[in-house]
Amino acid sequence: MNKPWFPRLIFLTHLLQVSLAGATTNSAGMADTLDFTKLIPKTMPRTAMFQQPGWFLWDPCIIRGEDGGFYLFYSRWPTQLGYDAWCTHAEIAWAKATNAAGPYAFQGVALATRGAGFWDGHAVFNPCVVSWHGHYYLYYTGNYGSSDWSSNRRIPADAPAWWVQRNHQRIGVAVANRPTGPWQRPDKPLLDIDQGFGCTILNVPNIVIKPDGTWRIYYKTLTEGQGFFGGGVFHFEADADNPLGPFVPYAQPMIDKNKLMPQVGKPFRFHIDDHFEWIQDGRYYAIVKDHDAPFLTKFGRSLLLFESPDGRQWRPSAHVLVKDFSIHWEHGPVEHYSRLEMPKLLLTAGHPRILSLAALPEGGDESFLVLVPLQP
Repeated sequence: MNKPWFPRLIFLTHLLQVSLAGATTNSAGMADTLDFTKLIPKTMPRTAMFQQPGWFLWDPCIIRGEDGGFYLFYSRWPTQLGYDAWCTHAEIAWAKATNAAGPYAFQGVALATRGAGFWDGHAVFNPCVVSWHGHYYLYYTGNYGSSDWSSNRRIPADAPAWWVQRNHQRIGVAVANRPTGPWQRPDKPLLDIDQGFGCTILNVPNIVIKPDGTWRIYYKTLTEGQGFFGGGVFHFEADADNPLGPFVPYAQPMIDKNKLMPQVGKPFRFHIDDHFEWIQDGRYYAIVKDHDAPFLTKFGRSLLLFESPDGRQWRPSAHVLVKDFSIHWEHGPVEHYSRLEMPKLLLTAGHPRILSLAALPEGGDESFLVLVPLQP
């Protein structure tokens, strides 16, 4: 009798054994006890939701300013252009609050597009903001479109013009003396595929400042192969001595799902997707999205936790689940989402304080941000 579930059950058992056996202590002898299911509240207050009617919101990133205020950077684009316009018409906006969990008040556009002739001329998104020695560094993705691009033209994801912009994604950095700007940015991207960082696309930057004071950037790209997704979507890292580079890429991807699930016997399109890396208690951690079936856990599409002793060799954490794609709102129902992703953390004294996410309801026509206040 055919039992397609049996190899999957064996794999999940093996994954759990590897996680528990291989991630018990780090080099400092501290146990891998981080469990996000105990940090995330059972129910979420509606105040954790940040919306702007008429806009899709995505890519949240919170940073504390030197004035003690909290600054929320995010990408947005008009709902009238459809969800797929994240790639073709996004800009980076910002909001401010006196409390990390909000409420946040919209302030303006932090980084606009620059128009034809620039590498980031028609869309900017994926903000990652870092404060360092009196300066603020805004890492982001930018691209440009076809010659007939216009600000009010809806470009669906099945149109050739959409893929032109998708394939022009590169990573840049803007610098300011304060989180309110103004932001200065060079005319060339920080990371370009011509520098050997990947194929076709470079996007979703995340920065980790290592204990020795050097910088590491994690990013998403493709490996060589045929079709729109090449040899698969992977995440890599690169190191530099300072925030402006040059960054030197490391050859091996963070996570290869085929190595984690060899019994599947097929190439994966997305090995992981979306990510946030940080260092806590002497160990590197990463929150990543698993959305390419077969899945790594029984929860299907979900956010997972990986850990590493050096930020290069990654494995599932002892407590691998971070969040499934549902939220139980206070005094309300459990709502399920087609997307609950783009994780980032606001850290206090090196420990998670706020988990920020982008949410798209099932069948919804407008996305919003969720700022999850974490338990101590």
